[in-house]
Amino acid sequence: MRRLLLLACAVVFLDVTFFSVLTPLLPSYQSDHHLSDGGAGLLAGSFAAGALFFAIPAGWLVASAGARKTVIVGLVAIGICSPLFGFAEQIVVLDLLRFLQGGAGALMWSGAIAWVVVASPTAQRGQMIGIVIAAAVTGELLGAPLGAIAHAVGTEIVFSTVFFAAAVLIVLAMAIPGPADVESQPLAEAWRRIRRSDVPSGLLMLAAPSVAFGLAVVIGPLHMDKLGASPFLIAAAFASGSVIEAVIGPVIGRVSDRVGRTLPYLVGVAAMAVAVIGLGAFGVLPLMFVTVMVMAFGAGLAFTPASTLVTDHATAAGVNQGYASGTSNMAWGGGQMLGAIGGGALAAVSGYLLPCLIAALLLVAVGIVARSLGIGPPVISGQQPEPAPGEQR
Repeated sequence: MRRLLLLACAVVFLDVTFFSVLTPLLPSYQSDHHLSDGGAGLLAGSFAAGALFFAIPAGWLVASAGARKTVIVGLVAIGICSPLFGFAEQIVVLDLLRFLQGGAGALMWSGAIAWVVVASPTAQRGQMIGIVIAAAVTGELLGAPLGAIAHAVGTEIVFSTVFFAAAVLIVLAMAIPGPADVESQPLAEAWRRIRRSDVPSGLLMLAAPSVAFGLAVVIGPLHMDKLGASPFLIAAAFASGSVIEAVIGPVIGRVSDRVGRTLPYLVGVAAMAVAVIGLGAFGVLPLMFVTVMVMAFGAGLAFTPASTLVTDHATAAGVNQGYASGTSNMAWGGGQMLGAIGGGALAAVSGYLLPCLIAALLLVAVGIVARSLGIGPPVISGQQPEPAPGEQR
């Protein structure tokens, strides 16, 4: 289990590092390619669009071929696409390669999360997912300053390192046995079970903070750039936020295993709602810096309980965890894409505040829904839910 957890953490770390590496580079790409705020949002959101498009195929591949093969396919894809992105010069090619990077990330996430969930004791699921998400956030921590370095030394060098990292992780994945007794599940059966379960409510809880975070990684850098921030200052703000998020993830995972998913989630979306308004309203760099950290704090509280909730409901419904991970990627990718692309387009015509207010209202509305539904308690040892295909009792 220890080697598997290390692999899963490394896989998501790599994925998120080169998702967030674009954040401090976004103003430069906007300037170099003469992009509007909407065009910059499209470039930032292409990664999430790829994750959304490949989410269900990734879940199907996990359910059909297994988690290990899915992780390896994703690593091969990101090891090819990321260096090409570093050398690309046409904006259409950049958008396409970011889209394919997102698709590779969907494969990596679906395989890694499903593998960990199947291998973890049910009563420790929130803690295990929290550790993996903390690794992803640590990747976000590295990604922001790495983007600033790429601004100084060139994207070709920085993005080419993904090829070697992916190769090492492929070797590690091949050395770890895949989950035992994994039973495949047809997509139609999984869809029928999902529709009759509480999985959609978990996906809603995951999608709302994803919208706000997708907006933040576009509005935050662009607004800070207009206030005079350098790429290194932008990177420092997002890196500082990532430290907070990385520390919170495992702690909140353990807390949600004991007290349920509701309370930490509601505190998280409340913090995100306040912070996202600040991203659009504040006109002073120190306040923007603090706001980014508050945004990360809220995200750390919200994402782990929401992600674990999806796996809880999938287990209870007998849904293969590959599909659970795939639908989670849909919620994350769809939310990020809507926040980045929609928020960037709206900011281009209305300024930064309006899209931020809309995102805050969405968070408040979903928080109210979550409270009224009462996000279910975690599955604890002693309970005997119907085992999902691919899981052992």
